[in-house]
Amino acid sequence: MVRFFAVLISFFLFFRSSAIAPYEVRDASALQFSAVLLSDMHTEANSAARFQMIGETFAGVFTGGNKPDVLAFAGDNTMNGNASEWFDFYGLLGRFNRGSDVLVAMGNHDFGNCDDPEVYARLSAWAIASYNYYCRKQIKSVYYAADYGCVKFLILGSENNAANTLQVLSDGQIDWLEAELSDCAARGIPAVVVNHNLIRGRTGRQSYFSFNLTDNNDRLDNALINCGADVLYVCGHSHFGVSSGSWSRAGRVTYINLPSAGNHGNYDAAEDCAAYGIGLLLELYDGSLELSFRNFAAGSVLEDYRITVPLQPAASN
Repeated sequence: MVRFFAVLISFFLFFRSSAIAPYEVRDASALQFSAVLLSDMHTEANSAARFQMIGETFAGVFTGGNKPDVLAFAGDNTMNGNASEWFDFYGLLGRFNRGSDVLVAMGNHDFGNCDDPEVYARLSAWAIASYNYYCRKQIKSVYYAADYGCVKFLILGSENNAANTLQVLSDGQIDWLEAELSDCAARGIPAVVVNHNLIRGRTGRQSYFSFNLTDNNDRLDNALINCGADVLYVCGHSHFGVSSGSWSRAGRVTYINLPSAGNHGNYDAAEDCAAYGIGLLLELYDGSLELSFRNFAAGSVLEDYRITVPLQPAASN
């Protein structure tokens, strides 16, 4: 019943002003899997402007009958992590979702945006419970896996609050990640790792600021680099617009830093690369991942930011 009312209330929060142009994949006949990845929606109670930006973004993901296999979020889905914001976030999403599987990573704002462990304990439990309820899932922690056969998504999450929004990833979580990545390598499938915080130096100058990082930075990066699988690491948090620093590559790992899809005026980018609504469209084909930054709210692609990631065949692993 609460799920129904969350969707119903969204009609009072967001009114679509115009149609949004749909997107097309490169080759629908050869497409094996598709996903849309967004970050930093920052759903905020009593903010009409925020509802409008988020609503237009969600409408654009599913416009024209589009339905990606997965819609994944890289954290800071809410501003304060309270029940009303999760209600609004999932209500708006439920209004437009045509059946995509929803994966949600949690960010510092979802945990209270502070360094208080008691706040973390309360809000992380609520974030997990909200995801399980609204998306009919059964996750037990802030990190979990979703295996789709041809690709595996690995969702990471901070295990405590820390000063300067530093992310806390335990050795246990990295152990788990290494085991999941090893499975991907053995099966010859790519892994998509979704996490809120950046890895030092991997996505341009924004990843050199200490408040963007994790406390287990080197071990996390080594787990990705040395796993023997093709890996896409997707994060948010920085609120930097799309630029040449939004992606990098090391070995078989491609690093992507997403802007805030719920914030207009992301840092250090041209207007069309700093607007709200920008996320990543992922298309999996035999032999490659095709990535394109797109403004889903505006119905436009950022033409200068299309990336082809070659995938090594299973026999080479």
